[in-house]
Amino acid sequence: MTRRPRRVTTCALVALAALVAILTGCGRDDGADATAGGGDAPVLARADPDRCAANRAAGPITYLTGFDFGATVSILDVVVADELGYFADLCLDVTVQPGLSTQNVAPLSAGRAQLAGVGSFSEVAVASAAGADIEAVVVFGKTSVEQLIVEAGSDIVELADVPSAPMGVKGAIPYSIRAMLAAAGVDEGSITQIQVDFNPIVLFETDIETLPVSTSNEPRQLADQGFEFRVFDPGALGVTSTFGVIAANREFAAAHPTAVADFVRAVARGFREASADPDAAVAISLDRSDPDLFFSAESERFRWETERDLVVASTPAGQPVGAIDLDRLQAELDGLVELGVIPADGVDVASAADPGFVASVHDGPDLLWPEPGAGDDDQVVVGIDGATTTSLVPLDRDLPLGRIIPAPNSGRAPDSPNDPGGWQQLLVLGAIVGGMALIVGLVVREARRARRATR
Repeated sequence: MTRRPRRVTTCALVALAALVAILTGCGRDDGADATAGGGDAPVLARADPDRCAANRAAGPITYLTGFDFGATVSILDVVVADELGYFADLCLDVTVQPGLSTQNVAPLSAGRAQLAGVGSFSEVAVASAAGADIEAVVVFGKTSVEQLIVEAGSDIVELADVPSAPMGVKGAIPYSIRAMLAAAGVDEGSITQIQVDFNPIVLFETDIETLPVSTSNEPRQLADQGFEFRVFDPGALGVTSTFGVIAANREFAAAHPTAVADFVRAVARGFREASADPDAAVAISLDRSDPDLFFSAESERFRWETERDLVVASTPAGQPVGAIDLDRLQAELDGLVELGVIPADGVDVASAADPGFVASVHDGPDLLWPEPGAGDDDQVVVGIDGATTTSLVPLDRDLPLGRIIPAPNSGRAPDSPNDPGGWQQLLVLGAIVGGMALIVGLVVREARRARRATR
């Protein structure tokens, strides 16, 4: 009688072994290798194995953010792309590290980082004039993101009045505000500059009467606390400026153009996802942020939505977000020459910015994404090096686009037997259900035999 339970256990183990054998045999095509483009491989490995191999050959890529993990353009979109696996989808090994735009140029030029966020194209141009080996590959904002503010009751009513009182600065006066002041005939040397921290209340509690600020940050802080102020906006006054720029090490970009192009592709999709679901995107960035910076969900969402709206509004119709317009950048460069920041022949705009990376991953304003076996509607684009790259399909056209959580019926049909929904997946499901049913049946049968034997 004591041997009956052992038979139950033995039968159950045999059934489990059979189930494991079934799952092992059916989980993948015979001889399939994920690194060779199997169903578990990154989407680019299945769509274009050669491009995937080229991206992997680029090695580890370090991206330095412009301001910790703040929810700004060129940071939040990169963080979302990383979190959602878009870099991995494109066979890229990317590490996103917190940085500061004014300190990113040196490690980027030296090759200690491959890509980085910088404040504007002006920063790229000034660095290039000083010999830095970098180039802009994405320019999100085609306007200024800085403003000059004064108290509502200040005697400073026009820009010509600015030299009459001290200005609070964080490091240096932003280039766009310098250009605005120069256009108004203000001699920058006549302004008393006092270094301040990031607390904008200094405008109201000290002798400082003018303060350069970020449109997406300090104005909201002051308004929430009931402070009233007036604004001088370089963009509204016709100053040519940019913000949200991603720069690359020029040598790295030349050696690994597909890796840089696909980094840009992933970031463009991250921008769309963050635009569609700001709350989820900001939550991702807050998880990575330095707690000592005291970022809040409300302030970071305001920061992102303000900059996103400026980006979308300043992007010309028919162009993709992030596109590089060399004529516009030349105008910004000319402003730096007029300010005396760089010599007239100090920078060639065509060597300081490359519009090809953004252009190569878009069809007009539409972002292209690898899609293995997309069928007759496949689109073939030409890469930076002139070679055809991969089968691609466009994402939806209108901004904001995409969802962090996929909508119902938004997936795609299986392309290979072991893709989700493929016959191997269904076979595995059937094997699991059948195997469990077999085990239960064996246990029940042996239990009944045991009970009859004890009567």
